[in-house]
Amino acid sequence: MTKLNWGDKLKEMGVLWQHDGDCTKPHAIWTSGRHANTFNNGSKLVESPKMLEQVSAGMIKNIQEQIKNEKPDWVVGPAFGAITIGHEVARQLEAKFAFTEPVEKNGEKMQVLKRFSIRPGEKVLVVEDAISTGGSILKSIDVLEKIGAEILPYVATVVNWSGSNKLGNRKIFALFSDKPKSWTPEECELCKCGSEPLRPKANWHKFQK
Repeated sequence: MTKLNWGDKLKEMGVLWQHDGDCTKPHAIWTSGRHANTFNNGSKLVESPKMLEQVSAGMIKNIQEQIKNEKPDWVVGPAFGAITIGHEVARQLEAKFAFTEPVEKNGEKMQVLKRFSIRPGEKVLVVEDAISTGGSILKSIDVLEKIGAEILPYVATVVNWSGSNKLGNRKIFALFSDKPKSWTPEECELCKCGSEPLRPKANWHKFQK
């Protein structure tokens, strides 16, 4: 059986975009303000329950060999990006779902688990919609470890932008992995060749041409 090319599939779904080198086409401005040649629009999965179901099934298939002996009691993802994808993964695994949420304390952004009662020793699969630095997911793992949860030795994500197949000491299972090119606005190679920088979500139709 031919293995599904998730990079092509996510592009076909209108979730993943990558610049093809044509300088008449726009490029992405990330939330950080950096310019980039790629973008993952997770909102498109939220909009389409059918696509969300299919992508979640793909994530589970990616980890099925590991999960045979490690079926999680909980699936947990950081708010807000991983709430819907995490909930669907939990549904398909017949596990409970929880999310961590960001707060700011003493000028530091952290993740906290406010609304859910995960007990010490319960097995937790941590998921994300996209991993770049992995900051949110590492903070979520830290919160869960402090309450005594047993975090599975891998994480699952739709897209891995980090350039590594590991996050700390945990393996990353991703449907699609790449190392994007990104620049400050002043250094942007795509701006220099005439490509227009745009916020992707507000201009998604222009990125799909």
